[in-house]
Amino acid sequence: MLWVIIPFLGACLLLYCLLAGADFGAGILELFTGREGRREQRHIIDRALGPVWEANHIWLILIVVILFMGFPSVYARVSIQLHLPLTAMLMGVIARGCAFTFRHYDAVQGRSQRPYTFFFVWSSLWTPFCLGVVTGALVPGGLQSGDMLSGAPLPGGIGQGPIGYFEGYVHPWLRPFPLALGLFTVCLFAFLAAVYLIGECPEGPLRRRFARRAAAASAAAVLAGAIVFAAAERDGVGLAKRFASNPWAAGGMLAATALMPALWVCLARERAWPARVLAGTLVALILTAWFAVQFPVLVKMKGGPDLTIFNAHAPAAALDQLGWALLAGAAMILPALAWLLRVFKNEAG
Repeated sequence: MLWVIIPFLGACLLLYCLLAGADFGAGILELFTGREGRREQRHIIDRALGPVWEANHIWLILIVVILFMGFPSVYARVSIQLHLPLTAMLMGVIARGCAFTFRHYDAVQGRSQRPYTFFFVWSSLWTPFCLGVVTGALVPGGLQSGDMLSGAPLPGGIGQGPIGYFEGYVHPWLRPFPLALGLFTVCLFAFLAAVYLIGECPEGPLRRRFARRAAAASAAAVLAGAIVFAAAERDGVGLAKRFASNPWAAGGMLAATALMPALWVCLARERAWPARVLAGTLVALILTAWFAVQFPVLVKMKGGPDLTIFNAHAPAAALDQLGWALLAGAAMILPALAWLLRVFKNEAG
């Protein structure tokens, strides 16, 4: 069942980026909304997010469940050693959901809207930033094997000399590379949201405004991507060399780069659906290249053996239960989710 579970894990991460990532990006875009047409833009964003924003978090829940049951040592190591950015990320998810609910459904549209909007906008930026930071901490030079404070070896790990709280729980993510990856994630989600929102607008000034923001966000994502590679060299990760030496990763990045001119043409002509397809494909190629570079490693360890899909998985009996549960759940959830999107998006349109 291992080869049933792995594709589910990758698909959940991809769908979380494409769907929930765009929801976060919509909140980020509000930071750059000028006074002109602010009410109309906010209405478009609320109408796009309102029916489905809760459903999009199902992919994050599935990722947590798969790691908890299928790869318990990875779940334990990541949730313990990265508890600070993970807690900050979860607080952002909660704050954003509460703020959006009160702002969208509150019958009173007075001054109370200001704090709701404040928390919605800033938690929309904070949460994907933390997601990128956590992802960046899983590469070489990040997590330490052994007990963090005593240096005693953990089961299956290699013991270290005693290290302190900062070295064990802060340094793994408070480095240039994870922070740069957090910035890249913010830019990528804002780009996705701007592209998706073009199709939510009628033809006119508002549609052109979102098209311009999508082009600006794509340029920001390219710049942030360059910063990621520079930060990786600064941290000794050697990301450029690893991408260049892996044909799947290099091919994915070249294909993503080749799509950019076509995407910019679609944005200039305000062609919503081709731009959406190209943006989604571009993000899928970037994630595929990342998976290819990391495979089969799930967590790179410092001073001990890496945690991979082959040495960190649960016993076969647990994998069988998880695999069948995922297959049965997908058969029920995917049609329901498609129906949800069809009903509410048609209603919104």
